[in-house]
Amino acid sequence: MIHVIGIGVRGREGLGKDALSIIGKAALLVGGKRHLDEFPDAKAEKVPVQGGLERVATRIEKLKKNEDAVVLATGDPLLYGIASFIIKRFGKRRVNIIPNVSTVQEAFARIKEDANGVKVLSAHGRGGLEALADEILKNDKTAVFTDDANTPAVVARALIDKGARGLRAFVVESIGAKGERVIEGGLGAIASMKKFAPLNVMILIGGRRAERNYTPGISDEEFAHEGAMITKEELRVISLSKLKIKKGSVVWDIGACSGSVAIEAALSGAGMVYAVEKDPKRVKDIVTNRKRFKADNVEVIQGRAPECLSIIKERPGSVFVGGGGRDMAKILSHVSKRLIPGGRCVANAVTMETASVATAFFKSKKWETELIQVSIARSRDLSGLTMLSAMNPVFIITGTKA
Repeated sequence: MIHVIGIGVRGREGLGKDALSIIGKAALLVGGKRHLDEFPDAKAEKVPVQGGLERVATRIEKLKKNEDAVVLATGDPLLYGIASFIIKRFGKRRVNIIPNVSTVQEAFARIKEDANGVKVLSAHGRGGLEALADEILKNDKTAVFTDDANTPAVVARALIDKGARGLRAFVVESIGAKGERVIEGGLGAIASMKKFAPLNVMILIGGRRAERNYTPGISDEEFAHEGAMITKEELRVISLSKLKIKKGSVVWDIGACSGSVAIEAALSGAGMVYAVEKDPKRVKDIVTNRKRFKADNVEVIQGRAPECLSIIKERPGSVFVGGGGRDMAKILSHVSKRLIPGGRCVANAVTMETASVATAFFKSKKWETELIQVSIARSRDLSGLTMLSAMNPVFIITGTKA
């Protein structure tokens, strides 16, 4: 008989008498190193699960008829575990399953959320994650087993690319082991993380696929902003058109103010948008707008450019510089080093001096350079009549990296 026994976070202590008795009488003990280490006194031959499951199956086949094998697994062996392989290879009659508390159950216990209706999926060994992202978006609650290639960050980015909005994400790492940790955040925050423990479960709750009726030029009134500290909708549309944002690309918005450009870039298909702003009050506006528009792929960075830009590890394909003033040359110098070849930098300037600095910089780099000056007037009522009020003219300077 082949016994597949699940081991929970308590290890050996979490096993019942029947399971311990079976292990004590087994001729062969199969499992991961940490599982086998729980039974240093076992008389059985120990075979670590490494080098592929076929190697394990071949060793089990060599057992005598009166000898039993025990395969140790994590949690519930039938929940994306080794038991499915063992049953398929040796048949149901030869296999006995003794499950334990699953990793998913333990993860939900850690985040203290009910697991009713949860859909359990695995990212192990998947080439692309489009199908996985689609499956996640069909459910209100999903638990995903990830691996070294398809990390929680990769899963989060796949969801962002699919237009997911409003998902609460948890990553529960190293359950029951030293270094156990629970990470909670939006998709953007998870997508920006670089390192995760090898053993983790990602839980996604709520959210929806973004509506497809987005059109450029969201009204200024829809954004939380202070006074005139916002890139006006008409100028925003023109600037976004010059950025030529590609689906799934990385965008930087430097001097983001209310984050209106960052939000629209995120909604238009960018994979990740970094909104950089030094003023704490404006940072609060960006956070409010990110939540209001469910733009989870916007990461807010509070700091002064260009000094704070070094913390952004991802190279951008498009950069918008909405502010800069006397620091414009320094900002563009940093951007020029990080922008990918063929990427675009669009700077807005309200003074001739700043426009001149940006234009001269792009030309000094031998980048394809364009400068336009935009003057807009909006109508307003005057005693029942209509007159136009001019807005300050703005220079929009575009540089395309050679």
